[in-house]
Amino acid sequence: MERTQEFGRMLRTLREQRNLTQEDLAELIDRSVQAVSKMERGLTFPKLETLINISEKMSVPLRNLLIAFEPNATHDPNREDLEFSIIRATKRMSIRDLSILEKISLSFPDENAQTISHP
Repeated sequence: MERTQEFGRMLRTLREQRNLTQEDLAELIDRSVQAVSKMERGLTFPKLETLINISEKMSVPLRNLLIAFEPNATHDPNREDLEFSIIRATKRMSIRDLSILEKISLSFPDENAQTISHP
C-alpha cells in the first residue's frame, strides 16, 4: 500500500474513533473538508504545520502520525519527545537558521541505511 494511503487510513481511523465527521476535523485543524477528504483518501499528505495541528488537536503524538512513513520504525518515547521538540523549535527559526540546521542534519550518518560491503 502506498504510504500516503496508509497515512490516510490511519487519519480516518483516528477521526472515527473520536466520533468526528470530516467537517468536524476540518474545523478543528483549520483546513477545508476537501483537504481532509484528500488526506484520508491518500491523495495528498499534509504539511508539517497541519500534522502538528492534528497531533495537538487530536492528542496523538506526532511520531504516531509519521509512523505510516516508517513502517519498520521502533517505538522509542525518548526519541519521539526529542523529535517533537526539534520540530517545534524549527517553527521559531529564520530561513537562514533552518538552512544551517539542514546542513548539520545532513552531516549525520543515516542509522537506517544499509551498509554495502566491497570485496
